[in-house]
Amino acid sequence: MSAFTRAMLPLVALGIGTWVGLGRPNLKIAGARAVAPGGHEAHRGVTSAVPALEREPTTVDAAAIPDPARPWPQLNPESSAERAWLVTEGPAHPPGDGRRLVTFTFDDGPFPETAPTLLRILDDHKIRATFFFIGEYLVGNDRRAAETREWARRIVSAGHYIGNHTLTHRALTGLPHAAALAEIDDSAAAIERATGTRPWLFRPPYGAVDPWLEGALRARRLELLLWNVDVQDMKRADPDEIFRSLQEQLGYKQGGIVLLHDVHWPSVKAFNRLVRWLNADKWDSTHPERRGWDIVNLAEYLRATAESPQPYATRDELEHARKVVVPLDRNRPER
Repeated sequence: MSAFTRAMLPLVALGIGTWVGLGRPNLKIAGARAVAPGGHEAHRGVTSAVPALEREPTTVDAAAIPDPARPWPQLNPESSAERAWLVTEGPAHPPGDGRRLVTFTFDDGPFPETAPTLLRILDDHKIRATFFFIGEYLVGNDRRAAETREWARRIVSAGHYIGNHTLTHRALTGLPHAAALAEIDDSAAAIERATGTRPWLFRPPYGAVDPWLEGALRARRLELLLWNVDVQDMKRADPDEIFRSLQEQLGYKQGGIVLLHDVHWPSVKAFNRLVRWLNADKWDSTHPERRGWDIVNLAEYLRATAESPQPYATRDELEHARKVVVPLDRNRPER
């Protein structure tokens, strides 16, 4: 076997795995990826042509799902991290309410290699997700930056929400204040230049927030959005393992704000499978007392939370209550 053949074998295997898991990929966007320290993909320097979508999104219409008037439900006007964690847990469920809400968020993109497939899945299931962009991927005159900006625009035009995930994905609480502000503001500017929309949703890397940062977010009128379902997908290479962990966490939490990373192929595969599983046990409004899943956009999730807030002061109190009475659907079998 020649050296060239040996070198190509891993790429062939990766391509076959992608076809099996999600359908044939667009070969124009297959590119090498390096893993940066901390497990995040080193995206810059990978070049490829900007492909057309497999088809342009038609079923997710931003005009048909208008954004609520600003501000959104005032669930966390102080940008408190403690309050933000509780808000992610979603609405309380009174007797007779079987509706279990799920909304999806994707961090660390945009990523042109996975964007066509992910947008297709979202379009197929009429899901409006929320994407938290890293600003530095949108900056520059090289081909890769131009390609990434194009996908950012396509995500926005497909009707999905976007948020700021800082410029370089550094933990803000470990930076000098001036550097932390630059991470927020420079990323916001890059996202606005690329998409024409200045993000007002903000998600700090690693969920790291301190009192000073809370004040900085309030001053910028940014909505601090965290998550309550996290399976550490970037540390896992097996889509089935990611999927099973998502099932378990959603069953235990009875829904929630799901954190996934659209830069990670196994996560996209697991997401595709999870959506089918959720829809197979979909909540039926004609029998509202029966437990079932309802995939909603972030605005709907927050509205429902505002209308039926959790009767706890902190997430720790809620978690204690869960441990006393374990939800019956925690170990619900796969369909």
